[in-house]
Amino acid sequence: MEKPLTMPKLGMTMTEGTVLNWIYKEGDLVEKGEPLLEVMTDKVNIEVEAPFTARLKQILAQDGETLPVGAPLAVLVDDTEDSTASTQAAQAVSRSAPAAVASTPTTASSPALAIREQTSSAPVASTPAAKREAALHGIDLHAIVETGARPPLHRDDVLAFLQSKQDKAVRATPIAQKMAREHQIDLAALAALKAGEKVTRADIEAHLAAGPQSTNHVASDAVPTPVPNEQAKVPEDSELLPLTPVRRIIAQRMLTSINTIPHIYLDTEIDMSEAQRTRQALGQSLKAQGEPAPSLTAILLRAVAAALTLHPEVNAALETGADGKEAIRRWHNVNIGIAVDTEQALLTPVLRNAQQRNVPELARELRRLTQLARDGALKPEDLSGATFTVSNLGMYGIDTFHAIIVPGQSSILAVGKITKRGVVIEDDSGERIEIRPIMKVSLSADHRVLDGASGSRFLQRLKAFLENPYLLL
Repeated sequence: MEKPLTMPKLGMTMTEGTVLNWIYKEGDLVEKGEPLLEVMTDKVNIEVEAPFTARLKQILAQDGETLPVGAPLAVLVDDTEDSTASTQAAQAVSRSAPAAVASTPTTASSPALAIREQTSSAPVASTPAAKREAALHGIDLHAIVETGARPPLHRDDVLAFLQSKQDKAVRATPIAQKMAREHQIDLAALAALKAGEKVTRADIEAHLAAGPQSTNHVASDAVPTPVPNEQAKVPEDSELLPLTPVRRIIAQRMLTSINTIPHIYLDTEIDMSEAQRTRQALGQSLKAQGEPAPSLTAILLRAVAAALTLHPEVNAALETGADGKEAIRRWHNVNIGIAVDTEQALLTPVLRNAQQRNVPELARELRRLTQLARDGALKPEDLSGATFTVSNLGMYGIDTFHAIIVPGQSSILAVGKITKRGVVIEDDSGERIEIRPIMKVSLSADHRVLDGASGSRFLQRLKAFLENPYLLL
């Protein structure tokens, strides 16, 4: 009996996953619990195991494809039974996929019935990606062949078939439909501008003459795809590298942040003399207990957690409720995301309930998360739920920088290196110049949630804690 394998939900916040690679190939026998493929979600690689002992009959999702939770990945055959109709699994997948089409009356033209009838006819030669796309949308591959497409069918053939069905739902002349497809014009958007009147060739030509600003070629909330200049000469001493799945996710999140969050940047300098002395004292105490000395980052995290507790307006984010109205959510717990550089990518594991931990506890948890990140052993839950993020580039010799806010948060702290500098010290004996270890930090904040004064008060509190660490004890 054939059963579908779908994209699993591997974490509370997971909505989609990217297929990195298949460990087995079509026709292989896989034991229950063995890893079938590797999936990436939110920059973490997870192995998807076989839910039962089965034969991998058909792979529907190719390496590099990003799919929503519940979308079909493959067709598995129970090794204890014999099955010959892979389309039965496709029908089951179509019903379980989250983007399934609305049900239609059971007539000869119904896609659902067409799939059932397909089991009794010769299969259409097509790529796994084409089969997956057809199953996802409930399309009979025979119907695509009847339009003139020649097997083997590819995913583009299925997408073109879907587009043609959408075009037919819009009142437009055949030549207008053809031109819209050739020039990737959103025919529905153009028809909306004509208040329901039929779109003609003249409308398409007028749209092309006016340029892409007259109406969107793509959905209004999508980012336009750059069109390569075919006439531009490609430098011979260069190469074009495709985006890796990890880099693509990072690019999408950063673009979303910079385009939707109005950033405000606040910088300050902190004298780390007392923080360094505190680290040395704690190190001696922990050494006697067989533990390594805490890093300055652990002391920094303790100060950040304490400052966020006293300034809850920073431990917050802007959200849109079910009623469509915007509101500010404040979190009671301080969950700090720590940017960690790995061979794979920049990962941000989350240190939870930081406000309840002392410096040694923070140091131990920081070491654990950092090691998991570099070993590629982080789980999805290790990377979700951050309410504030700290990014430290001081170890790379960076004096100061401005970080981009992580979507779903309102602030991120960028930390630079500690530099010995001459500073003016003023006390009862007068003024003098001393060499002090100075660290620059920068707060990037969502200006919709925080104004400059609120962010400044948080930074001043952080500065006070680090320059007077006894306040944290």
